[in-house]
Amino acid sequence: MSIVEIKIPSPGESITEVEIGNWLKADGDYVLIDETICEIETDKATLPLIAESAGRLKITLQEGETAGIGDVACSIDTDAEQPKITSTPTPSKVIVKSEEPSERATIPDEASSASASYAAGHP
Repeated sequence: MSIVEIKIPSPGESITEVEIGNWLKADGDYVLIDETICEIETDKATLPLIAESAGRLKITLQEGETAGIGDVACSIDTDAEQPKITSTPTPSKVIVKSEEPSERATIPDEASSASASYAAGHP
């Protein structure tokens, strides 16, 4: 079993701890590599916590907890298989019928020739 620990990254030089914000994935969910799994909050910004590997998520720190830089926020079991989708939704067909044929807008020849002659007749 191969486990990858996801640690709290350093958001800046003077910041020594962060607060765990919103978990975007639930404990036990299958996550993909480079997927945002959680938001971590500092005094100045909210930053994403990114999955470094694909696999099954095991959450260690809960929302609202304060964590130090380098603390393990969660782990990912990379040996877990991605769940297969058992049913695919079929798109519904929508047929739109117009009751009247659409009319095309036409520009009379007079309008185009009038705009060309307007500039020619004025200094």
